[in-house]
Amino acid sequence: MSSTTRKLRKSGLAALIAATAVTGLTALPAHADANGIASTASAEVGNGPCAHGGYQDGLNQTSSCSSSGGEAHAWCADFVGWVWANNGVAHLGDLDDSAASVFDYGRRYGTLHSSPQVGDAVVYNYNYSTDWAAHVALVTGVGGGVVTITGGNEGHSRGYVNGVVSTESTSNYSVGSAPWGQTISGYISPIFNNTPAATPNPSTLPTGTLVKASGASVKVIINGAGVPIAGSDVTPDGYDLSKIVTVDDNSFNALPAVPPTGTVVMDQAGGAARYVVVSGVALPISASEWTADGYANQSTMGVPSSWLQGAVQGTLPSGTVVMDQANNSPNRYVMVNGAALPITGAEWTADGYADRPQMGVPGTWLQSAIAASPTAGTVVMDQSGTDASRYVMVNGAALSITASEWTADGYNTRPVMGVPGTWLAGAAAKSPANGTVLMDQSGTDASRYVMVGGAAVPISANDWTADGFSNALVMGVPGTWLASSAAKQVADGSVVKNASGADPQVYVMAGGMAVPLTAADFTGLGYDKRPLQGVPGAWEAAAAAKPAPADGTLLLSPDSATVWLVTNGGSKKALTQADFGPGKYSFNNVVSVPTTLTTKLPTVTQ
Repeated sequence: MSSTTRKLRKSGLAALIAATAVTGLTALPAHADANGIASTASAEVGNGPCAHGGYQDGLNQTSSCSSSGGEAHAWCADFVGWVWANNGVAHLGDLDDSAASVFDYGRRYGTLHSSPQVGDAVVYNYNYSTDWAAHVALVTGVGGGVVTITGGNEGHSRGYVNGVVSTESTSNYSVGSAPWGQTISGYISPIFNNTPAATPNPSTLPTGTLVKASGASVKVIINGAGVPIAGSDVTPDGYDLSKIVTVDDNSFNALPAVPPTGTVVMDQAGGAARYVVVSGVALPISASEWTADGYANQSTMGVPSSWLQGAVQGTLPSGTVVMDQANNSPNRYVMVNGAALPITGAEWTADGYADRPQMGVPGTWLQSAIAASPTAGTVVMDQSGTDASRYVMVNGAALSITASEWTADGYNTRPVMGVPGTWLAGAAAKSPANGTVLMDQSGTDASRYVMVGGAAVPISANDWTADGFSNALVMGVPGTWLASSAAKQVADGSVVKNASGADPQVYVMAGGMAVPLTAADFTGLGYDKRPLQGVPGAWEAAAAAKPAPADGTLLLSPDSATVWLVTNGGSKKALTQADFGPGKYSFNNVVSVPTTLTTKLPTVTQ
């Protein structure tokens, strides 16, 4: 059988699921017009492309005969169209010179199937991704376990330069078999003018098909899903509303609303950006990932602009397990409210993550998700279930919730997200990000606090508005945790200044004392390399008024290499190299301060 060379490019669909081959095939009662198809086709055996002046159905097919009296083009589809046209088949305007158009006819009108019947077309080597097929012929006989097939543009191997109409019989007729070297892709029954057309199953229609039911809504088929088209999409996206296929309400409403995971999409209106759909969310694909991660090998589907805008803003469902699509790393992550949390090797199986599907995602997107934290207010627990503790996420930190707060503060009304225990331990050791404004979740305390260097710093009523804290989002946190954090000192080495901006003085925190820095100190001691934290003015004044850092603070000033220990309520004691090491003092805790501070502290030896 010869090859039909014309190709119609369309987007791909999932492959047809071939039915199990029928054994002991017997002839089924044939429609009278189907018998006519068999008779008409069989009468043409031996004819070439110019019989009857050329085969064509008179609509969108062109003649099989050239002006010079030879083959105009590969004409197997023209032969099928001509035979069907002479036997009252409807909707022939959907056929063209390509074998694939006959396959599309079957999908459009719901007549694509896997059990041959007299009058059917049979299509070979159909490719869903390119909407191309190698050949099409007609079933002209069924019975006794044998199917007879008659087609045009055959017989080249027998010396016919232009091909002829020929007929062959085979017992190897099931979808997926290759009786003559080409694989049978499916059988397509014709719809006759005197027979009402079956309503097609919209999920089987080609990608890009517009469908509607009894309502006004229109959807576009994308890999078996029905993606809604907004009125604002029609013109910029170039949708032709004159080509809508009407389907029944139940099938229309049953269409999945989002393309399958792994579908590569772009804005139907144009643009260079490409995305991969994962659980209904459109994740951007960078230029370097396009080829390296294999996305370039997939068909790119144009989707409505309005849908894409929403899908880009979405977040993957919590609990989704993801990996880098490039597969260059064994690392796996679980999505929790917008953040990708790492799963250790031990947790992979023990916590049940190995039982979940793994979604490949673009590496650039994954890195941004790894850097993110679960949304503030997310309640989490150890996925292993071995720990009854519950925590609430606040700006990157997991804050513990006591049993009494669980119900009293309303945390029991929120979904609880299981997270990897190793990640949770790290998050529980953190404090909310600097600048986070807090209040007691219970609402029983009107006090407000701002996080600075791991401590919750109280904000006075005057500072609330004057320092701009009233413009910040206030996070409710467990009261027990808040009380503990408020009792802490701001971390040594934190660089602070009045949040109001009214006071330009900059300080470095050392043992709870705000130590003033001159411009030379700020640069010379390296504090210009650290973030500057805004603090409430009243708290700053109190911290600056302290006479000395708290006992136990380690100080170093630029006038010598001596590290001083603050002791005895504001004196200083020199430490030696022997005082540092495992189980002793650490150089990591030494605070660099101006010489003016260490000079004014009295020296003691005990």
